[in-house]
Amino acid sequence: MITGMDNTFQHAFKVQQRVIWALMLRESKTLFGKHKLGYLWAVIQAAFQISVFWVIREVAGVQAPHGMSTPVFLLGGFVPWFIFSNGITNGMNAINGNRALLTYPQVSPLDLLMARTLLQGAMQTLVLVVLLIASCAMGQEVSIETPHVILAALLLALILGLGGGMICSAFNLIWPATEQLVPMLLRILFFTSGLFFSMVDLPASVQGILSLNPLTHVIEMMRQGFVSGYGEQFISVIYAFSFSLSILTIGLLLERYARRYLDRLI
Repeated sequence: MITGMDNTFQHAFKVQQRVIWALMLRESKTLFGKHKLGYLWAVIQAAFQISVFWVIREVAGVQAPHGMSTPVFLLGGFVPWFIFSNGITNGMNAINGNRALLTYPQVSPLDLLMARTLLQGAMQTLVLVVLLIASCAMGQEVSIETPHVILAALLLALILGLGGGMICSAFNLIWPATEQLVPMLLRILFFTSGLFFSMVDLPASVQGILSLNPLTHVIEMMRQGFVSGYGEQFISVIYAFSFSLSILTIGLLLERYARRYLDRLI
């Protein structure tokens, strides 16, 4: 009996893996296939935004803390942000944008959400590697002292994006006005999560407020992976991990609840 249940579970898991992989391939063609530059377009977009803030910091004469080079400092902020924000925006529209696929019994709303989030995580990790190599080629100092910390930060950003995407997707099915509110919330987080500034440079009162944002801990953790000891007084791994799992759990519950509203789409 137990062996039969194990075989059924393994079969279902393999089917879901194949479905998610197929959806990721489909999404990659949709997102990047229409551009002549293909996947390079993601690198160009990230490089452009980082370059803008790099120039601003250079003009203002602001140096990155702990001897970190400015490109690496900005990469440590923007890459987790891209994974998080793209996970939310793409997850929020995953069901509306793929409603025809839900007619297939093998495809569930959760598959659509996971495929989009995993694709963004993979793409932004590739962006990180490419831009770090480019920074080295430009003569910038790049050191990776604790790679496992970087990987942990990327994973937490992915979980936050997936959980947030599930929550926004559920609310978007129940309350369509969510699609207009989420970009405004993300804009606030863009300027308050530490993408282009360090917690070290802020007053203690502001540090206390911003430390409530789990993404700030993820970004500071990411930078700590490049320079050991960076921001360790502001980083709470337990808080970031607990918050990420809580968001993911709430997202999973809401995703199941919101399935009753799928009849509006299919």
